[in-house]
Amino acid sequence: PMKRVLSLPVMLIAAFLAPDDLQSQAWSAAEEEGVVAAAMDYMDGALNVDAERVARGVHMELNKVMIRTLPQTGRQVLAYNTHTTLVEAVRGIAARVANVDKTVDVTVFDIGNDLAVARAVGELGYDFLQLARIDGEWKIVNVLWARNQLASGGGQNSEEDRAGVEAAALDYIEGAYSGDADRMARALHPELNKVLLTRHRETGMPFLYKMGASDLIEGTRAGLGLLDEGDRQIEVEIYDLSHDIAQVKVASAMYIDYLQLARVNEEWKIINVLWVPNPDRPGQ
Repeated sequence: PMKRVLSLPVMLIAAFLAPDDLQSQAWSAAEEEGVVAAAMDYMDGALNVDAERVARGVHMELNKVMIRTLPQTGRQVLAYNTHTTLVEAVRGIAARVANVDKTVDVTVFDIGNDLAVARAVGELGYDFLQLARIDGEWKIVNVLWARNQLASGGGQNSEEDRAGVEAAALDYIEGAYSGDADRMARALHPELNKVLLTRHRETGMPFLYKMGASDLIEGTRAGLGLLDEGDRQIEVEIYDLSHDIAQVKVASAMYIDYLQLARVNEEWKIINVLWVPNPDRPGQ
């Protein structure tokens, strides 16, 4: 896929979801500008203690996650920010960012079907972003991030980690298509947040439909997404792998899934997913 770097100071509930009307879209300069603007509102806004900019860049249902190690046990857990906690935290960080380099690098990995994935890097954070365009506005829906260690020579991951990321992505999509709930469960963190951008059947309004790990695992066990192996057309692309987090695209015959994974207690697990049905799927 095209990469742009800018430096700047199916398991649906049919009764509620509309038929998919998303079409593949060209990656235009205007789309990229909107994605970058949202990413800059998010990170540059925080570095400059502008809570209103941060609020503008993120969706009201934001799920922002980092991996935190408990000193008492050495075990890792997920730590969260929502829209409100993030915005209020920004209001109080002036002293912490007073002497921080305000440079932000934004890399856009992919844009299509009203979804986008990007990376925003500053002195303090290394952030993977998943965005959705809703009513013409790009909003950050999911974030997986780590403290930026690149300046000190840290944050790098190995080829063994790359293999672990790919294996988790394949457990996710092949597990779904084969009805293998054990493979699906192996791929997912128990606190998985899976988000679909869709439209309400009656109102036509866009909204985010969310699933958790148990919903996805039991749907897989029920065989709701079965597809013959020869028809799956699976492609896995790792956009970035660093700081024990990864940003990945899984394109297949029926779905386009953007995954955010983290190494948690030595195992690669899918934390966030943003997806749409593949507009080129059979029968469309």
